[in-house]
Amino acid sequence: MEFKLGFTPYQYLPVFAKVAIERLDGNSDLRTANVLDSLLDAYASTYGLECDNHTRESAHHICARRFCESFTK
Repeated sequence: MEFKLGFTPYQYLPVFAKVAIERLDGNSDLRTANVLDSLLDAYASTYGLECDNHTRESAHHICARRFCESFTK
């Protein structure tokens, strides 16, 4: 498995980011960049956090690799 530099592997993401990715995994209708961003923001706020750029970019990279063509930008 190869990772681009600057992207965090899935297991190192915060819980809220993992939950957002798994939500997209469970419902293919949600697999857009806008929905992912909304979920990252909403789930991070439940922990009293904000989603940082590195986590957001990593989640987008993971979704693009995991869902291929079904993940739209």
